[in-house]
Amino acid sequence: MTDPCFRMKGTTLTSIVVEVHRFAPDEFKQQLSDKVQSAPQFFTRSSLILHLAVPLSATEFELLVALCRQFELQPMAVKGETQGLKGIINDLGLADVSQSKFTDSALKSPQKPAQKTAPQPEPQEVVKTVTVETLKPAKVVNRPVRSGQQIYADGCDLVITAAVSEGAEVLADGNIHVYGTLRGRALAGAKGNTNARVFCHSLDAELISIAGQFVMHDTIKSKCWKQPAQIYLEDDTLQIEALA
Repeated sequence: MTDPCFRMKGTTLTSIVVEVHRFAPDEFKQQLSDKVQSAPQFFTRSSLILHLAVPLSATEFELLVALCRQFELQPMAVKGETQGLKGIINDLGLADVSQSKFTDSALKSPQKPAQKTAPQPEPQEVVKTVTVETLKPAKVVNRPVRSGQQIYADGCDLVITAAVSEGAEVLADGNIHVYGTLRGRALAGAKGNTNARVFCHSLDAELISIAGQFVMHDTIKSKCWKQPAQIYLEDDTLQIEALA
């Protein structure tokens, strides 16, 4: 029997969802330019899913894709109001994933903690149920993660006993432990676990994200640069601390 030339597998990848609520080409171009310039290491060459919240004409959609590509972003799929766009979507080499299910995590920059208000008294005889997700045994990687590679720990912690190179991406639904230099991108709590943390032997990352909150290279560099460190969420703000 002839060996198969290929096999198909499911995978998980991170992608930026651009929700288009109104398309005015000049305004869109300027706002997109400002967004990319705010974090070029994160956005450049990033894959995009275009979520059309309003209908666009074929001409408008083609211009939308062209503007994204102008800023070195990589649209790969579209969803939402795609009626009448099937032909142009195919011509541009994109996929219509309107029927697919997604888990969207808001892409937020660090913010100052919101001012706390006085707690309101709780009504009597209220039973609170807290669901705690049970994580699987950790995924252990005993080799360096090279530039361009992506490793995802589905439903568990990720433990890497070597270095993570610039341009690589490591993701976990739980914590991320790197017993080496952490460059590239590390995204813990990928499905919204706000208790997840990132630990590393030497912090030199392009981006750190926990449950959708992220910090970029410049902020990281001003903290525990090239030192053992842990990163965690506190009051919706990422904290970076040195480890002894």
